[in-house]
Amino acid sequence: MTEYVPNERVVIETKGGVTATLAYTFTSNQGGTKVDVETEYTIPVPVLGRLAEKLVLKRNQRESEMGLANLKERLEV
Repeated sequence: MTEYVPNERVVIETKGGVTATLAYTFTSNQGGTKVDVETEYTIPVPVLGRLAEKLVLKRNQRESEMGLANLKERLEV
């Protein structure tokens, strides 16, 4: 975790083959909380190639949407 502001923001960085930064921002929204997720990552293109990069992007988008849906479900119980 590289940044933590209680009830406002959490930033996590990963390192390895793929370097990523995930930033979660929490804001009040009509009696609830809106969660925004910003993801930045670097894929070593020579390792994966352009086609594989597009597949990874699509998969990451799908997994992000599922993760947010799961978080929403757990928090609203």
